Amino acid sequence: MNPTTTEDLKFLGSSSIFSQSFKTIFTNKKLFTQIILTSILPLTLIFITHMQISNHFFNKIEQNPYQILTDPILGYDTYDFDISALNTWQNFLLFKLLIVALLTAFSVPSTATVAFTIVSVYTARDVTFPKTIKIVINVWKRLTVTFLLTLLTLAAYALISSVVFFVTDVVLRSYHIRFFVFFALVLVYIYGLIRIITVLQLANVITVLEHSYGLKSIIKAIDLMKEKTYTALTIYFVLYFSLAGVVCVYMAFVMYDTERLALTWRLMIGFVCMIFILMVFLVILVSETVFYLVCKSYHGERIDLVSLTTYLSAYLNDSTTVFRTREDIQLGRAQSQPVIVEAI
Repeated sequence: MNPTTTEDLKFLGSSSIFSQSFKTIFTNKKLFTQIILTSILPLTLIFITHMQISNHFFNKIEQNPYQILTDPILGYDTYDFDISALNTWQNFLLFKLLIVALLTAFSVPSTATVAFTIVSVYTARDVTFPKTIKIVINVWKRLTVTFLLTLLTLAAYALISSVVFFVTDVVLRSYHIRFFVFFALVLVYIYGLIRIITVLQLANVITVLEHSYGLKSIIKAIDLMKEKTYTALTIYFVLYFSLAGVVCVYMAFVMYDTERLALTWRLMIGFVCMIFILMVFLVILVSETVFYLVCKSYHGERIDLVSLTTYLSAYLNDSTTVFRTREDIQLGRAQSQPVIVEAI
């Protein structure tokens, strides 16, 4: 990314953001290879393992469902709980908690290192892998709070959507009406999901590059995305539907097609899918930081290289950036000069 073209950032559309993201990756291959091996590859393996083990649990649950028996004489329902199915559900929930912990453990360094790398390239700073690790050490607490809030938001959205789908299924009796209503609800659900993801991804970047975190960073992300929503939706629509396509291929030929394809072919297809998933994860992380810079420029918040460099230097010098006002860091806005306090 060329620092001399800062004013042109606000004119970048979705295709240009993709182009800039790939250009940044390929011009810093060594650094991104290190980031991939240390954080994004484990994240990819966790994602694939999650699919495999979840499928195993679902198969066991389907074979041992809770059986609801209706006694027509007594006139009430009696429930026969299968203990094995109950144990399976408990193990499944424990597995989900473990996955959340692992996702948090590897998503936080991935987001922090990539965001720092992109901004360092933008400010023409010399960036090395040890420096990116130092950034992770300084921001992991704040970023963990934002990331967990992200997971809770997505879980709440999924729960509310499930209730809406369930109520719709119960209320509507006509098959044709139910089909069209469900189709419309699925479109609304996908649109809402992608929009929420764009805000949450941007909030993670704000947590690394600014002084806010948690709910405050989410609110700032919403404000920052104004008038750039279409660009964001286009970026994440392409990326997450590409991810969904690769996942479908993996599930069809590796997880479920265990009889028609030989083990060698399944392993080869699985490896190729893993590489594609890894690359999608990387592009998501890079493009969200580039999009952050574009939004800053679009809203007239000229990205001040001096302020940004000072802010990043505070991380690397084991110091804390303290502002004279209560206002959080806003790159490019008029603000008090930061005071660097060395860590004791």
